[in-house]
Amino acid sequence: MECTRRQFSYATWRLQVFRQLLGPSPAPPSRRYLSGSQIRADEAPSGTTLPPSKRLPQSPLVTSPRPGPIKDRKRLPTPDDTFELKKNPWAVALASPVRMCSVTGARIPRDLLGEWGLVRKPDTENSYLLPVDLIKDSLQARKETGSLVPEKAPYLDPATISADTPLTAKAIRNEKPGQQLLLRMLNSLHLLKGLARPLSKNAGKRPAISRLLPFRWKHPLGPITSRVEKSILWRPDMADHVLLQRRTDVVKKLEKARWRYARMDIPGGVWSVLDIQESSTTALADALERLGSFDRMASGAVLLLAPSGNGGSWPETVFNPSTQSQVPVFDLTTLLSESDLAKLRDAEAPHFRNAALFFRPDNHLGVETILALWKLQRFMTETPS
Repeated sequence: MECTRRQFSYATWRLQVFRQLLGPSPAPPSRRYLSGSQIRADEAPSGTTLPPSKRLPQSPLVTSPRPGPIKDRKRLPTPDDTFELKKNPWAVALASPVRMCSVTGARIPRDLLGEWGLVRKPDTENSYLLPVDLIKDSLQARKETGSLVPEKAPYLDPATISADTPLTAKAIRNEKPGQQLLLRMLNSLHLLKGLARPLSKNAGKRPAISRLLPFRWKHPLGPITSRVEKSILWRPDMADHVLLQRRTDVVKKLEKARWRYARMDIPGGVWSVLDIQESSTTALADALERLGSFDRMASGAVLLLAPSGNGGSWPETVFNPSTQSQVPVFDLTTLLSESDLAKLRDAEAPHFRNAALFFRPDNHLGVETILALWKLQRFMTETPS
């Protein structure tokens, strides 16, 4: 008994629908039998030499394929391409790998975060969580005198900082030399003031500060035992302490940059004196215009050592007509204390005795100096949104 059931292919049905919508006279549908996959010759449309699927518009991926199997890859940068970017502090900071703040959970570039580690108080069993990126010099001095930690420390040496080394559970258990346990935190004075009261509480079995420690630091994955965890303390005056350390770090970097580049009479050099007729933003922009344009001027910043004439504060940026861009402004009279300013002005070199300076970084030290100034400014002016 012959089966009379017939089926239509999708291409045939689609062509039939197109002809019904666009063509003047629809063609009779083709029939396909179950026993075969080909359309019978007597049922094919008259005058048709190609199957229906070939008469439909083809995809560009089929009609115009790419020549060859090789993919177009982005050209890798050469040292010549990145030479100028290495002297731009903003490009260096934004190119650093993204890391997470242990308190807020925000993910921003690593160079814009502060690095915190455990440091043991001398002659005691108590440990403090401190910004180790700001006190590296003092930690190194304590390490050389042997007063940093006991010989058998329950955690790794905080004086050796290697933030780029991946931190794994195996590395913590084996306590590799040079490995540092680090937390990263936003540079915010408001954040530290908000953490002062809750983290200073030591009631209960464990202090509240232990909540900031990752699980990979604690027993059994990490070297911090329950006994050490109970001895971790948070300074009640942590906000003022970090502000003092940040100011000290800025003064050290400014003094190093002054000694590294002592000359100020070089046109387009690292240091340039700005001739300000009056303490106003307009006068500052005019002084930048008179300074002219030179290489990598857009990477520099303005340092002010005289208060604003109207009794207010200087803006954080000023328009530079020479480069047609905004230039950061750092008011040292606000960022630094009176003792810090006196220390800079009493130096032998006359750099900081001027009312305003234009500082253009020319090496790694200059880049770190501007980033330290920017971190101090954001630390003092950042407010909650």
